[in-house]
Amino acid sequence: MRREWMMDRMETPWKLLGVPQETPVLLGFSGGADSRFLLHVMAQYAKRDGFSLTLAHVNHGIRGADAQKDCDFCCAIAKDYGLEICVLNADVPRLAKEKGTGLEEEARAVRYEYFASIMRERKIPILLTAHNADDNAETVLFHMARGSGLGGLCGIAPVRSFANGSLVRPMLGITKREILAYCEENGLEYVTDVTNFDASYARNKIRAEVLPVLESLFSGATERISEMTACLREDELFFSACADRFLAQFCADGKCPIGSLLEQPTAMQARILAAWYEKQCNISLERVHLDALLGLCRAAVPHSALSLPGNLKASVENGSLCLQKDTKLPFEDFHIPFCMGKTKFPSGNMTVSVEKNQKNLKIHNLSTAPYIILKTVSAIMEKELYWRPRKEGDRILMGGIHRSVRKLYREAGFSLALRASLPILCDAEGIVWIPFIGVRDGVERATAPTDGVCITLSLSEKF
Repeated sequence: MRREWMMDRMETPWKLLGVPQETPVLLGFSGGADSRFLLHVMAQYAKRDGFSLTLAHVNHGIRGADAQKDCDFCCAIAKDYGLEICVLNADVPRLAKEKGTGLEEEARAVRYEYFASIMRERKIPILLTAHNADDNAETVLFHMARGSGLGGLCGIAPVRSFANGSLVRPMLGITKREILAYCEENGLEYVTDVTNFDASYARNKIRAEVLPVLESLFSGATERISEMTACLREDELFFSACADRFLAQFCADGKCPIGSLLEQPTAMQARILAAWYEKQCNISLERVHLDALLGLCRAAVPHSALSLPGNLKASVENGSLCLQKDTKLPFEDFHIPFCMGKTKFPSGNMTVSVEKNQKNLKIHNLSTAPYIILKTVSAIMEKELYWRPRKEGDRILMGGIHRSVRKLYREAGFSLALRASLPILCDAEGIVWIPFIGVRDGVERATAPTDGVCITLSLSEKF
């Protein structure tokens, strides 16, 4: 297999990025056949075009002496080429145990964090990795099995932003079979990581069992998948551009207007929400979260909310989708005995005043009032009343019907902050009174304007 022919098959970093040919490059080098091939080709480019090429190798500490042998091999190869190699010795098993992550996940995180640190320190704007057409096909099949959308079917991106520059994968159009043949014909030695054959990893199983079956049924299936992903990436770029235009036009101050969103074609709605969320918090939502967000938007119930990854909560406020921290408020769980005088609640912005009724306040059904006038003081104090916030499943008997407090709050248009902190008056039988909502059936109220006890809720700030 002629070197010139294989070099023509490679997408050069400067062609993919549109940067000068002399731009410095960092190459992730494991010593395996793929990175050995990439090094061999890039070293020829470096010699021809005059850019600096630096290697980086990570010993993940997973395979003991074998991993150290691979590291020594990589250092020897770098010396043969007259190139500098940066080496990190990590203890990935320990890190994975401490963080509760999988070995493969943690190894990848450590590897790319190290690459990024080298790029920042040495001001190298390009990182090359040796992902090939087989890796791309495995990724597509893996995403398909997990129910991916168009973005997942695009496979491995040939270029993406990374650290202070770009991550480039120039070998996505070359198959593993071609790489191995090239290494053999050109006498390129390489090492083999035995964990690549561990069938307990889903990707390894796809590589060892699924792809060979596809190739036996459809010759060149791997190449056809690469061609498909290239076409789908063009579609993905178009839809992403449409989503970006929507965000620029409608989504000011981090809010997404629900009416404008739902006017978009169905195919664009989830995509816009995904782009909006990622722009706000740099987190990619899975389809289940996007479907839930769309459901929230289509219902458009004021102050309704949904918890999402990143410890965030999406809520419907004034016709827009908004994001806020999904934190437990410190005053969410309180139990305060009812007493005469003034009681300030843990939220710090609500006070209840309990006094003999001498204000000549109007006696009415109290459906929206911030006060209630009950019977005599002695009758009230015998009840052992107390204050607490709303709890999940709360109901109050009103008009002969046990009504959901959650639904009452929603119908009243209460903000999420007010719902969380509003004190509710209770006794042994349940809820007695909810400020601004109403009083339980059967609770004795005053019959004369200056009778009984007046309980008044004061808010020190707007909710």
